[in-house]
Amino acid sequence: IENAKQGKATVRSSIEQIREALDKLEIDFRSTPELQRYYIKLAGVASGAASAEDFAAANQFDKAGRTLLEVVNRLTDVLVDMLEDSEQ
Repeated sequence: IENAKQGKATVRSSIEQIREALDKLEIDFRSTPELQRYYIKLAGVASGAASAEDFAAANQFDKAGRTLLEVVNRLTDVLVDMLEDSEQ
């Protein structure tokens, strides 16, 4: 039981770190002229991670994971756009 509690705490901490990193990423995209055109698609990923953080805090780890998958999909869309633009 103690291992389960520790594991859940680790997951919560990891999701918090992801959210913090995505907050910084959004700021970087918004404040860097070369990246601003991608910011529209990127905007909101940090709030998605914050939602995952809330789900994890409520012991709803399945919902937290599914929410993070949506965030990853948005990040992937931004990367695809960036790659396509770099090939032109």
